[in-house]
Amino acid sequence: MRDPIVAIATPFGESAIGMVRLTGKGVLEIAQKHFKTSKPIKPRYAHYGELLDEKGEVLDEGVLVYYKAPHSYTGEDMVEISLHGNPLILKKAVELFLKAGCRLAQPGEFTKRAFLSGKLDLTQAEAVAELISAKTDLARKVALRQLQGELSKYIRPLRESLLELCAYVEADIEFSEEDIPTLSKEQVIELVSKVIEGIDKLLKTAKTGKLIREGIKLAIVGKPNVGKSSLFNALLKEDRAIVTDIEGTTRDFIEESLNLRGIPVRLIDTAGIRQTSDPVEKIGVQRSLKKIEEADVILFVVDASSSLTEEDLRIYETVKNRDLIVVLNKIDLGEVVPLEIFKGHSIIKVSALTGTGLQNLEEEILKKAGAIAQEGLNIYVSLRHEELLRKSKEVLESFLERYREEDISPEIAMLDIREASDCLGEIVGEVTTEDILGNIFSRFCIGK
Repeated sequence: MRDPIVAIATPFGESAIGMVRLTGKGVLEIAQKHFKTSKPIKPRYAHYGELLDEKGEVLDEGVLVYYKAPHSYTGEDMVEISLHGNPLILKKAVELFLKAGCRLAQPGEFTKRAFLSGKLDLTQAEAVAELISAKTDLARKVALRQLQGELSKYIRPLRESLLELCAYVEADIEFSEEDIPTLSKEQVIELVSKVIEGIDKLLKTAKTGKLIREGIKLAIVGKPNVGKSSLFNALLKEDRAIVTDIEGTTRDFIEESLNLRGIPVRLIDTAGIRQTSDPVEKIGVQRSLKKIEEADVILFVVDASSSLTEEDLRIYETVKNRDLIVVLNKIDLGEVVPLEIFKGHSIIKVSALTGTGLQNLEEEILKKAGAIAQEGLNIYVSLRHEELLRKSKEVLESFLERYREEDISPEIAMLDIREASDCLGEIVGEVTTEDILGNIFSRFCIGK
């Protein structure tokens, strides 16, 4: 992993500045083959110079910064060269350094080297990618807290408790005939129970964590002319969908992104669902039904000022077993819809025209989606973390169940506790394999 690598570290496309990054053994000497400065290069200083091609002709002017190991992002010798952000210049620079002795970096390899050098643990390394891809300010804050080690600070004490228990069990095995301190059955149960309790607190953040990172798909459903497009525009706070008094104005679904109090939402305005002979509208209805299947939460919209029709009830039968919020729209015109029909579902009264009830609707959407922060925790686990936490919890619960009912040999006890501990260690990277690392860092962008 110490061989020199190179990659463009800025997004593709024209820009004021583009950066080429090199790290590994001998990168300063490689960089100096083509980047010439008037003064000797010192670590952590910006050096103005010229990038020369194979013929010694000036390709561009730029600034080079050299970071000497271990005082760099990767923990190795590292060079960053800022040039003009022309993709042709950056591509040519990379080609020059490849010929000079570098190889092209793999996705996430710079951060992988930072992890292997001990600059970051695995949760912090994952947070780098999440910080780059954060879609909302809340997602950015969550990723930053993880990058600062907040998740690791919570998980490590849980693992240390299990390792401490392992030490007592191993001592009991090795020195069974000696008079050494040991834990009582009650103490073991209490210790393991506290670890399970800590794992449970983290697991409760998993759903919210998924929403913050990935967002939710929210489909607005109903018959024509109940105000779906008006509600769509009201939630977006802009006139995105066409609104008229003519039925069937929306003949296909419309999708837009919405930041709902820090949660990224993919809002879908579907075509009015009804029986129709119009071939174009029929295609729109079919597409809308497909989008409804993909949605995480459905807003079923009815006209509060009119009696329910067979079309309303038919659509309701289609979606009533989904995560559903019944939206009674047009309450400014009156309310005649009987609520008992929708018993068991959340019912929110709104007027998309005046804005009445929209705040209540937003709160209900977040509640339905599970976007409620776990009290006392400002960290949220990812799917990978959730799987390992659940596995650790299952092993510990199985251990406790058997431990309470029967005497377990110290050897068997140690195997269970060690397995649970390893699951927690895998989260922060203290227990890992090349396959696990490859899977995680392959999702990174090249150059990071």
